Amino acid sequence: MIIIPVIILVALVLVRIQKGLFAAFLVFVATKSIIDMFWDVKIGPVSIMAFQGMLIPVIFLPFFKQKKILPKSWINSASVYVTALSFGLVWGLGASPLATFETLVLNINIYLGFFLIPVFIQNQQHLKQFLFAMMLCGIFPILVSIFQLQTGITFQDRKTIGLTRYVGLYHDAFPVRFYGLMTLFSVLLYQFTFKFRRLLFKGFAFFLVSGAFLSVYLVFSKAAVAVLGLWTVLLLVFSKSRIKQGFSILIGLSVIFLVFRDAVSSNIEQLFSKEIGYQSGQVTDARYTLAGRGYIWDNYWQFWLYEQSTFFQWLGDGLVRPAHNEVLRVLLANGIVGVLFLVAFILSMIRKSFKIHKTIKVFGLMLLGMYFIDSIGLVPGVYYYYNILVWGIFGTLLMKPQLFIKQKKV
Repeated sequence: MIIIPVIILVALVLVRIQKGLFAAFLVFVATKSIIDMFWDVKIGPVSIMAFQGMLIPVIFLPFFKQKKILPKSWINSASVYVTALSFGLVWGLGASPLATFETLVLNINIYLGFFLIPVFIQNQQHLKQFLFAMMLCGIFPILVSIFQLQTGITFQDRKTIGLTRYVGLYHDAFPVRFYGLMTLFSVLLYQFTFKFRRLLFKGFAFFLVSGAFLSVYLVFSKAAVAVLGLWTVLLLVFSKSRIKQGFSILIGLSVIFLVFRDAVSSNIEQLFSKEIGYQSGQVTDARYTLAGRGYIWDNYWQFWLYEQSTFFQWLGDGLVRPAHNEVLRVLLANGIVGVLFLVAFILSMIRKSFKIHKTIKVFGLMLLGMYFIDSIGLVPGVYYYYNILVWGIFGTLLMKPQLFIKQKKV
Protein backbone atom coordinates (compact mmCIF):
# COMPACT_ATOMS: atom_id res chain seq x y z
CA MET A 1 0.00 0.00 0.00
CA ILE A 2 2.92 2.36 0.56
CA ILE A 3 3.37 2.54 -3.20
CA ILE A 4 0.20 4.69 -3.51
CA PRO A 5 1.37 7.68 -1.43
CA VAL A 6 4.86 7.39 -2.89
CA ILE A 7 3.42 7.63 -6.41
CA ILE A 8 1.37 10.67 -5.40
CA LEU A 9 4.36 12.42 -3.84
CA VAL A 10 6.56 11.66 -6.86
CA ALA A 11 3.80 12.88 -9.16
CA LEU A 12 3.57 16.08 -7.12
CA VAL A 13 7.26 16.77 -7.65
CA LEU A 14 7.18 15.85 -11.36
CA VAL A 15 4.15 18.04 -12.03
CA ARG A 16 5.87 20.90 -10.22
CA ILE A 17 8.90 20.52 -12.53
CA GLN A 18 7.04 19.97 -15.80
CA LYS A 19 3.77 21.89 -15.43
CA GLY A 20 4.52 24.53 -12.83
CA LEU A 21 3.46 25.58 -9.37
CA PHE A 22 -0.28 25.91 -9.93
CA ALA A 23 -0.59 22.45 -11.50
CA ALA A 24 1.34 20.99 -8.54
CA PHE A 25 -0.99 22.78 -6.14
CA LEU A 26 -4.04 21.27 -7.87
CA VAL A 27 -2.51 17.80 -7.53
CA PHE A 28 -1.84 18.49 -3.87
CA VAL A 29 -5.44 19.59 -3.24
CA ALA A 30 -7.04 16.75 -5.23
CA THR A 31 -5.01 14.00 -3.52
CA LYS A 32 -4.73 15.27 0.07
CA SER A 33 -7.55 13.03 1.30
CA ILE A 34 -5.71 9.97 -0.05
CA ILE A 35 -2.37 10.93 1.49
CA ASP A 36 -4.03 11.41 4.89
CA MET A 37 -5.22 7.81 4.74
CA PHE A 38 -1.61 6.73 5.31
CA TRP A 39 -1.25 8.57 8.64
CA ASP A 40 0.37 5.51 10.27
CA VAL A 41 2.72 4.61 7.38
CA LYS A 42 6.31 5.80 7.70
CA ILE A 43 9.30 6.33 5.45
CA GLY A 44 12.05 5.66 7.96
CA PRO A 45 11.26 7.64 11.13
CA VAL A 46 8.94 10.10 9.34
CA SER A 47 5.28 9.47 8.55
CA ILE A 48 3.94 9.95 5.04
CA MET A 49 1.86 12.91 6.20
CA ALA A 50 4.86 14.54 7.91
CA PHE A 51 7.01 13.91 4.84
CA GLN A 52 4.47 15.68 2.64
CA GLY A 53 4.34 18.49 5.17
CA MET A 54 8.11 18.98 4.85
CA LEU A 55 7.85 18.78 1.06
CA ILE A 56 5.24 21.55 0.71
CA PRO A 57 7.42 24.55 1.70
CA VAL A 58 10.20 23.24 -0.56
CA ILE A 59 7.91 22.95 -3.58
CA PHE A 60 6.21 26.29 -3.03
CA LEU A 61 9.28 28.19 -1.82
CA PRO A 62 8.82 31.00 -4.40
CA PHE A 63 5.62 32.05 -2.68
CA PHE A 64 7.49 33.46 0.26
CA LYS A 65 8.54 36.22 -2.14
CA GLN A 66 5.28 36.45 -4.11
CA LYS A 67 3.35 37.26 -0.95
CA LYS A 68 4.45 40.88 -1.45
CA ILE A 69 1.81 41.34 -4.15
CA LEU A 70 -0.92 40.95 -1.52
CA PRO A 71 -2.08 43.77 0.79
CA LYS A 72 0.16 44.43 3.74
CA SER A 73 -2.74 44.04 6.15
CA TRP A 74 -3.23 40.43 5.01
CA ILE A 75 0.48 39.66 5.41
CA ASN A 76 0.38 41.19 8.89
CA SER A 77 -2.62 39.02 9.86
CA ALA A 78 -0.75 35.91 8.74
CA SER A 79 2.28 36.97 10.77
CA VAL A 80 0.20 37.61 13.90
CA TYR A 81 -1.49 34.21 13.60
CA VAL A 82 1.73 32.26 13.11
CA THR A 83 3.33 34.20 15.99
CA ALA A 84 0.43 33.06 18.19
CA LEU A 85 1.11 29.45 17.16
CA SER A 86 4.91 29.63 17.37
CA PHE A 87 5.82 32.03 20.16
CA GLY A 88 6.91 29.39 22.68
CA LEU A 89 8.62 26.96 20.29
CA VAL A 90 12.09 28.08 21.27
CA TRP A 91 11.51 26.69 24.77
CA GLY A 92 10.29 23.37 23.39
CA LEU A 93 13.53 22.63 21.55
CA GLY A 94 15.25 21.40 24.68
CA ALA A 95 12.39 19.24 25.96
CA SER A 96 11.22 17.74 22.66
CA PRO A 97 13.35 18.76 19.67
CA LEU A 98 11.74 16.44 17.08
CA ALA A 99 8.15 17.38 18.00
CA THR A 100 9.12 21.06 18.06
CA PHE A 101 10.67 20.78 14.61
CA GLU A 102 7.49 19.15 13.28
CA THR A 103 5.42 21.97 14.78
CA LEU A 104 7.74 24.54 13.20
CA VAL A 105 7.29 22.96 9.75
CA LEU A 106 3.56 22.83 10.33
CA ASN A 107 3.45 26.52 11.17
CA ILE A 108 5.54 27.40 8.12
CA ASN A 109 2.93 25.62 6.00
CA ILE A 110 0.16 27.52 7.76
CA TYR A 111 1.91 30.81 7.06
CA LEU A 112 2.38 29.79 3.43
CA GLY A 113 -1.28 28.84 3.27
CA PHE A 114 -2.34 32.47 3.64
CA PHE A 115 -0.77 33.23 0.26
CA LEU A 116 -1.09 30.12 -1.92
CA ILE A 117 -4.73 30.39 -2.96
CA PRO A 118 -4.98 34.21 -3.16
CA VAL A 119 -1.88 34.35 -5.38
CA PHE A 120 -2.71 31.30 -7.50
CA ILE A 121 -6.30 32.23 -8.32
CA GLN A 122 -5.77 34.91 -10.93
CA ASN A 123 -8.89 34.37 -13.03
CA GLN A 124 -12.12 32.40 -13.12
CA GLN A 125 -10.52 29.51 -14.97
CA HIS A 126 -8.08 29.08 -12.10
CA LEU A 127 -10.99 29.27 -9.66
CA LYS A 128 -12.88 26.55 -11.55
CA GLN A 129 -9.87 24.26 -11.55
CA PHE A 130 -9.26 24.81 -7.85
CA LEU A 131 -12.89 24.12 -6.88
CA PHE A 132 -12.94 20.98 -9.01
CA ALA A 133 -9.74 19.82 -7.28
CA MET A 134 -11.51 20.29 -3.93
CA MET A 135 -14.45 18.25 -5.20
CA LEU A 136 -12.16 15.47 -6.40
CA CYS A 137 -10.53 15.43 -2.98
CA GLY A 138 -13.92 14.69 -1.42
CA ILE A 139 -14.67 11.66 -3.59
CA PHE A 140 -12.36 9.21 -1.79
CA PRO A 141 -13.75 9.74 1.76
CA ILE A 142 -17.28 9.59 0.33
CA LEU A 143 -16.66 6.28 -1.43
CA VAL A 144 -15.09 4.80 1.71
CA SER A 145 -18.13 5.89 3.77
CA ILE A 146 -20.50 4.30 1.25
CA PHE A 147 -18.43 1.10 1.28
CA GLN A 148 -18.54 0.92 5.07
CA LEU A 149 -22.27 1.54 5.13
CA GLN A 150 -22.98 -1.15 2.56
CA THR A 151 -20.65 -3.81 3.99
CA GLY A 152 -20.74 -3.00 7.71
CA ILE A 153 -16.93 -3.04 7.74
CA THR A 154 -15.23 -0.54 10.05
CA PHE A 155 -11.52 -0.03 9.46
CA GLN A 156 -10.96 1.78 12.77
CA ASP A 157 -12.73 1.03 16.05
CA ARG A 158 -13.96 4.49 16.98
CA LYS A 159 -17.06 5.10 19.09
CA THR A 160 -18.84 8.02 20.71
CA ILE A 161 -21.80 7.81 23.10
CA GLY A 162 -22.26 4.19 22.07
CA LEU A 163 -22.36 5.04 18.34
CA THR A 164 -19.87 3.48 15.93
CA ARG A 165 -18.13 6.17 13.93
CA TYR A 166 -17.38 5.39 10.29
CA VAL A 167 -14.00 7.12 10.18
CA GLY A 168 -12.77 4.89 7.38
CA LEU A 169 -9.01 4.66 7.03
CA TYR A 170 -8.31 7.83 8.96
CA HIS A 171 -7.09 8.18 12.53
CA ASP A 172 -10.30 9.79 13.79
CA ALA A 173 -13.47 11.53 12.65
CA PHE A 174 -11.91 14.93 11.94
CA PRO A 175 -10.60 14.29 8.39
CA VAL A 176 -13.87 12.69 7.28
CA ARG A 177 -16.05 15.53 8.46
CA PHE A 178 -13.59 18.21 7.28
CA TYR A 179 -13.37 16.80 3.77
CA GLY A 180 -17.14 16.32 3.73
CA LEU A 181 -17.82 19.90 4.80
CA MET A 182 -15.29 21.37 2.37
CA THR A 183 -16.77 19.27 -0.44
CA LEU A 184 -20.16 20.80 0.34
CA PHE A 185 -18.55 24.24 0.49
CA SER A 186 -16.81 23.82 -2.89
CA VAL A 187 -20.05 22.69 -4.56
CA LEU A 188 -21.94 25.65 -3.10
CA LEU A 189 -19.26 28.13 -4.14
CA TYR A 190 -19.04 26.68 -7.65
CA GLN A 191 -22.81 26.71 -8.06
CA PHE A 192 -22.96 30.31 -6.88
CA THR A 193 -20.19 31.51 -9.19
CA PHE A 194 -20.57 29.39 -12.33
CA LYS A 195 -23.58 27.08 -11.89
CA PHE A 196 -23.65 23.41 -12.89
CA ARG A 197 -25.38 23.71 -16.26
CA ARG A 198 -24.78 20.36 -17.96
CA LEU A 199 -26.72 17.31 -16.86
CA LEU A 200 -23.53 15.35 -16.18
CA PHE A 201 -22.18 18.09 -13.95
CA LYS A 202 -25.50 18.35 -12.12
CA GLY A 203 -25.44 14.60 -11.46
CA PHE A 204 -21.84 14.86 -10.24
CA ALA A 205 -22.78 17.71 -7.90
CA PHE A 206 -25.78 15.78 -6.56
CA PHE A 207 -23.56 12.76 -5.86
CA LEU A 208 -21.03 14.95 -4.02
CA VAL A 209 -23.63 16.75 -1.92
CA SER A 210 -25.48 13.55 -1.02
CA GLY A 211 -22.28 11.64 -0.34
CA ALA A 212 -20.78 14.47 1.72
CA PHE A 213 -23.90 14.71 3.91
CA LEU A 214 -23.77 10.93 4.32
CA SER A 215 -20.08 10.72 5.27
CA VAL A 216 -20.38 13.65 7.70
CA TYR A 217 -23.45 12.10 9.31
CA LEU A 218 -21.76 8.71 9.75
CA VAL A 219 -18.96 10.08 11.94
CA PHE A 220 -21.53 11.36 14.47
CA SER A 221 -19.77 14.62 15.25
CA LYS A 222 -21.36 17.30 17.42
CA ALA A 223 -19.11 19.91 15.82
CA ALA A 224 -20.25 18.84 12.35
CA VAL A 225 -23.91 19.20 13.38
CA ALA A 226 -23.14 22.68 14.76
CA VAL A 227 -21.28 23.71 11.58
CA LEU A 228 -24.04 22.44 9.29
CA GLY A 229 -26.63 24.19 11.43
CA LEU A 230 -24.70 27.46 11.30
CA TRP A 231 -24.14 27.19 7.55
CA THR A 232 -27.84 26.53 6.98
CA VAL A 233 -28.82 29.63 8.96
CA LEU A 234 -26.23 31.79 7.16
CA LEU A 235 -27.29 30.58 3.72
CA LEU A 236 -30.93 31.26 4.46
CA VAL A 237 -30.27 34.70 6.00
CA PHE A 238 -27.99 35.93 3.21
CA SER A 239 -29.76 34.29 0.29
CA LYS A 240 -31.75 36.40 -2.15
CA SER A 241 -33.81 33.31 -2.88
CA ARG A 242 -34.48 31.74 0.50
CA ILE A 243 -37.00 29.31 -1.00
CA LYS A 244 -34.44 28.02 -3.50
CA GLN A 245 -31.71 27.70 -0.88
CA GLY A 246 -34.08 26.04 1.55
CA PHE A 247 -35.14 23.57 -1.12
CA SER A 248 -31.50 22.67 -1.87
CA ILE A 249 -30.76 22.12 1.80
CA LEU A 250 -33.91 20.07 2.15
CA ILE A 251 -32.81 17.77 -0.68
CA GLY A 252 -29.47 17.09 1.02
CA LEU A 253 -31.08 16.33 4.36
CA SER A 254 -33.76 14.20 2.71
CA VAL A 255 -31.12 11.85 1.33
CA ILE A 256 -29.98 11.00 4.84
CA PHE A 257 -33.50 10.64 6.18
CA LEU A 258 -34.53 8.43 3.26
CA VAL A 259 -31.56 6.13 3.80
CA PHE A 260 -31.71 5.94 7.61
CA ARG A 261 -35.35 6.89 8.31
CA ASP A 262 -36.08 7.04 12.07
CA ALA A 263 -32.48 6.12 12.89
CA VAL A 264 -31.42 9.69 12.11
CA SER A 265 -33.46 11.32 14.86
CA SER A 266 -32.65 8.59 17.38
CA ASN A 267 -28.91 8.73 16.60
CA ILE A 268 -28.80 12.51 16.86
CA GLU A 269 -30.71 12.33 20.14
CA GLN A 270 -28.20 9.76 21.41
CA LEU A 271 -25.29 11.87 20.16
CA PHE A 272 -26.47 14.79 22.29
CA SER A 273 -27.72 12.64 25.17
CA LYS A 274 -25.24 14.09 27.67
CA GLU A 275 -26.11 17.65 26.73
CA ILE A 276 -29.84 16.87 26.90
CA GLY A 277 -29.30 15.17 30.24
CA TYR A 278 -27.47 18.21 31.59
CA GLN A 279 -30.30 20.52 30.52
CA SER A 280 -32.88 18.23 32.15
CA GLY A 281 -30.84 17.87 35.34
CA GLN A 282 -30.06 14.17 34.90
CA VAL A 283 -26.39 15.00 34.32
CA THR A 284 -25.14 17.31 37.06
CA ASP A 285 -21.49 17.75 36.01
CA ALA A 286 -21.11 20.05 32.99
CA ARG A 287 -17.68 18.58 32.32
CA TYR A 288 -19.38 15.36 31.31
CA THR A 289 -20.88 17.05 28.23
CA LEU A 290 -19.15 17.56 24.87
CA ALA A 291 -17.71 14.02 24.96
CA GLY A 292 -16.06 14.73 28.31
CA ARG A 293 -14.04 17.65 26.98
CA GLY A 294 -14.65 19.50 30.24
CA TYR A 295 -12.47 17.05 32.17
CA ILE A 296 -9.64 17.53 29.70
CA TRP A 297 -9.96 21.31 29.87
CA ASP A 298 -10.10 21.26 33.66
CA ASN A 299 -6.99 19.06 33.97
CA TYR A 300 -4.93 21.25 31.65
CA TRP A 301 -6.21 24.43 33.28
CA GLN A 302 -5.20 23.14 36.69
CA PHE A 303 -1.81 22.18 35.25
CA TRP A 304 -1.30 25.68 33.85
CA LEU A 305 -2.41 27.34 37.09
CA TYR A 306 -0.48 25.30 39.63
CA GLU A 307 2.30 23.39 37.85
CA GLN A 308 3.55 25.76 35.19
CA SER A 309 6.11 28.36 36.27
CA THR A 310 5.28 32.02 35.86
CA PHE A 311 7.80 32.18 33.02
CA PHE A 312 6.00 29.43 31.05
CA GLN A 313 2.60 30.86 31.93
CA TRP A 314 3.54 34.03 30.10
CA LEU A 315 5.77 32.67 27.32
CA GLY A 316 4.65 29.03 26.98
CA ASP A 317 6.77 25.89 27.06
CA GLY A 318 6.48 25.13 23.34
CA LEU A 319 4.93 21.69 23.84
CA VAL A 320 1.76 20.94 21.88
CA ARG A 321 -0.79 19.03 23.96
CA PRO A 322 -4.14 17.44 22.97
CA ALA A 323 -6.12 20.07 24.85
CA HIS A 324 -9.20 19.82 22.58
CA ASN A 325 -9.54 23.59 22.69
CA GLU A 326 -7.49 25.93 20.53
CA VAL A 327 -7.20 28.78 23.02
CA LEU A 328 -6.16 26.42 25.81
CA ARG A 329 -3.66 24.68 23.53
CA VAL A 330 -2.09 28.02 22.58
CA LEU A 331 -2.04 29.09 26.24
CA LEU A 332 -0.08 26.00 27.25
CA ALA A 333 2.33 26.04 24.33
CA ASN A 334 2.77 29.77 23.79
CA GLY A 335 1.61 31.35 27.03
CA ILE A 336 -0.46 34.43 27.70
CA VAL A 337 1.49 36.31 25.03
CA GLY A 338 0.52 33.70 22.45
CA VAL A 339 -3.15 33.94 23.42
CA LEU A 340 -3.03 37.74 23.07
CA PHE A 341 -1.67 37.34 19.54
CA LEU A 342 -4.39 34.77 18.79
CA VAL A 343 -7.12 37.10 20.05
CA ALA A 344 -5.68 39.92 17.94
CA PHE A 345 -5.76 37.64 14.88
CA ILE A 346 -9.35 36.54 15.50
CA LEU A 347 -10.50 40.14 15.93
CA SER A 348 -8.76 41.10 12.69
CA MET A 349 -10.49 38.22 10.83
CA ILE A 350 -13.88 39.27 12.21
CA ARG A 351 -13.23 42.81 11.06
CA LYS A 352 -12.12 41.58 7.62
CA SER A 353 -15.20 39.38 7.27
CA PHE A 354 -17.36 42.51 7.25
CA LYS A 355 -15.20 43.97 4.47
CA ILE A 356 -15.92 41.06 2.11
CA HIS A 357 -18.27 42.07 -0.70
CA LYS A 358 -21.86 41.71 0.44
CA THR A 359 -22.68 39.30 -2.40
CA ILE A 360 -20.15 36.72 -1.20
CA LYS A 361 -19.89 37.67 2.48
CA VAL A 362 -21.83 34.55 3.47
CA PHE A 363 -19.01 32.27 2.31
CA GLY A 364 -16.46 34.12 4.41
CA LEU A 365 -18.75 33.92 7.44
CA MET A 366 -19.24 30.19 6.83
CA LEU A 367 -15.49 29.60 6.99
CA LEU A 368 -15.01 31.87 10.00
CA GLY A 369 -17.92 30.23 11.81
CA MET A 370 -16.51 26.76 11.17
CA TYR A 371 -13.16 27.85 12.62
CA PHE A 372 -14.84 29.21 15.77
CA ILE A 373 -16.82 26.00 16.31
CA ASP A 374 -13.77 23.80 15.71
CA SER A 375 -11.70 25.91 18.12
CA ILE A 376 -14.07 25.03 20.98
CA GLY A 377 -13.52 21.26 21.04
CA LEU A 378 -10.70 20.71 18.56
CA VAL A 379 -7.34 22.26 17.70
CA PRO A 380 -7.49 23.58 14.10
CA GLY A 381 -4.08 25.19 14.54
CA VAL A 382 -2.35 21.80 14.21
CA TYR A 383 -3.83 20.97 10.77
CA TYR A 384 -1.96 22.91 8.11
CA TYR A 385 -4.24 21.86 5.23
CA TYR A 386 -7.25 23.07 7.21
CA ASN A 387 -5.64 26.50 7.47
CA ILE A 388 -4.56 26.53 3.83
CA LEU A 389 -8.18 26.07 2.70
CA VAL A 390 -9.95 28.16 5.33
CA TRP A 391 -7.70 31.23 5.33
CA GLY A 392 -6.68 30.87 1.68
CA ILE A 393 -10.28 30.90 0.45
CA PHE A 394 -11.25 33.55 3.02
CA GLY A 395 -8.45 35.80 1.76
CA THR A 396 -9.42 35.27 -1.88
CA LEU A 397 -13.03 36.19 -1.12
CA LEU A 398 -11.78 39.33 0.61
CA MET A 399 -9.19 40.47 -1.92
CA LYS A 400 -10.60 39.22 -5.25
CA PRO A 401 -14.40 39.45 -5.08
CA GLN A 402 -14.66 40.00 -8.84
CA LEU A 403 -13.74 36.36 -9.45
CA PHE A 404 -16.87 35.16 -7.62
CA ILE A 405 -19.40 37.80 -8.58
CA LYS A 406 -18.99 37.86 -12.36
CA GLN A 407 -20.62 34.71 -13.69
CA LYS A 408 -19.55 32.90 -16.80
CA LYS A 409 -21.12 29.95 -18.61
CA VAL A 410 -19.39 26.57 -18.51
